[in-house]
Amino acid sequence: MRIKSVVLLFRLFWLFIVRRVLGRGLLASPAARLSAIFLLVAAFAGFNVLSYVVIRQYLGGTGLLEPVLQVANASVGFWVLIAYTLIRVLFMKADELLKLSFNLPVTNKERTMAFALFESSLVLLMTVFVFGAFSISTVLIEGTDYIPRVLASIWFPAISTYQLLSLGYYLLERGLQALRIARLRGLVVPMVLALGLAVAFPQINEQSSQIAESYVFGRDYNAPVLLYAKLQEDVGLWLSILVLLATSAALIPAMVAIAPRNYVPMRRFFAFLPSRLAGRKFCVYLLVLFRSFETMVAVSFIIIYSVFAWFEHLVLPPYALALITFQGVYAFSNSEPLRRMVTYPGRTVANYLRLVGSQGVLLMVVGIPVVTISVAQGVSFEACLPVLGFCLSNILISTLVGIAFPPEKGNPFTVIIGVLLTMIVVMIVALGLNVFNFDPIISMAVFAALNLLVVFYSILGMRRMERIARHEVAA
Repeated sequence: MRIKSVVLLFRLFWLFIVRRVLGRGLLASPAARLSAIFLLVAAFAGFNVLSYVVIRQYLGGTGLLEPVLQVANASVGFWVLIAYTLIRVLFMKADELLKLSFNLPVTNKERTMAFALFESSLVLLMTVFVFGAFSISTVLIEGTDYIPRVLASIWFPAISTYQLLSLGYYLLERGLQALRIARLRGLVVPMVLALGLAVAFPQINEQSSQIAESYVFGRDYNAPVLLYAKLQEDVGLWLSILVLLATSAALIPAMVAIAPRNYVPMRRFFAFLPSRLAGRKFCVYLLVLFRSFETMVAVSFIIIYSVFAWFEHLVLPPYALALITFQGVYAFSNSEPLRRMVTYPGRTVANYLRLVGSQGVLLMVVGIPVVTISVAQGVSFEACLPVLGFCLSNILISTLVGIAFPPEKGNPFTVIIGVLLTMIVVMIVALGLNVFNFDPIISMAVFAALNLLVVFYSILGMRRMERIARHEVAA
């Protein structure tokens, strides 16, 4: 394997993503790009300020920062698993990105390693976004002497966890190839990752409780996940660095050796529901949505969560239903060939209603059994209604994200950017309503008006995208 080829492919993937993200949809406008950058920077700065204020007010000078850092150390692997699951599921559909390198003089192993390096950079960005504020605030409050503790407690375990997850993924892909079901990895891998999250969650809670109990009773708590922090505390940071380098020296060559040599394309759609439903336009949109890879992944996550909640006796509203509503991000791009196959694709408003209506049918089909299970566990039906209202609103918002940031050619980075920006805007609106403490009826009226605004801009964006497809206006 040639390192130079891996680095060149890594740069090619990033160049494609940046140009694709900045050249299509809402971010094609310079003003929109500057606004997006400002929002992301402002959000990260806000997280830092909030983290600094909370840690200084509640933990500064109390001696509680040490057990909190241990809890963060114990949970960092779980958060890396969440980031890895998100990136892995999104990039399952990035076959078009890999096809950019099919005509280049590179081997499949070099292509796989370059793509793994590209994914690792995204996981690193997400980890910085989650733990960066806590790390910076801790160092600002406790001083630079705390930098070795933060490195050994958060960042070293995060690196090793990611390497172990990558090694496990390549072992799983090798196993699927041996069983000749590698084309189904788009369904199998997310289910395995969801099972991993379900298994890790109660263990993290148990470890956090044990750390708190040990601190209260003055006992030392030792666990494998605290290895780097223990070495740093007993010997020094240099030994933690040596152990990290030794672990990486063992795991990275193993990843290179186990990475698949042959590329196997993934199934993008599953033959679900009878094809005779295609006699009507709305039913065609239903088939596209129900048969898509993203829907199958979301449904598998919801099923695993529901089974896990049943056995763990978690009496919670069906928040997992929100996963099914994110299919709107892909609804517009997945159904775009339908509007190009005919001379007259239909009115924009009718197409938008088909997009949203098909997602509403999917929410009803999945929501009825999930809500029934929640009610059977003891959750009141009234507690489920706000979740259903959020899901209906999120269908509209995710559809707008898919129109404003179209994930063309399996490009998942636009999805991440779009969802992040939307979450920031929604959180700002929700925070503003909470600060002003409006009457619930006024708050509902504000949210209804915002949803109508989302519908208006979605239809406006669809009309513009359709005009671009007909070459009536410049992209």
